[in-house]
Amino acid sequence: MKKFKIIYLSLILAFGFGFTVQMANVQAAENLEPVVSQAADEIFVTRTVPFTHAKSMWVTETRNGKTYSGYIYNRGFADGTGNYSFFSGYILAGPYAPMATELE
Repeated sequence: MKKFKIIYLSLILAFGFGFTVQMANVQAAENLEPVVSQAADEIFVTRTVPFTHAKSMWVTETRNGKTYSGYIYNRGFADGTGNYSFFSGYILAGPYAPMATELE
């Protein structure tokens, strides 16, 4: 009977240590989703627009009460048909105005 108690208690200890190690790994895991906090100075933005040859696009966006502005750049076709263009990039915090560009 003592052997069964010892085996039973050793199994409980083995499972207990196994679960605590797994729980420690879960607690140490990083957040997989990007979090936009009030302190974020830049955010990543994407836009899908009708097909265009433009190389960049000015965007202004407000998230969490903070205004972000900047240029995002043309990354190519958004679908296989070529009807849409995909723009993406990081924009900075602050109510900036787009810079004037000279036509060549």
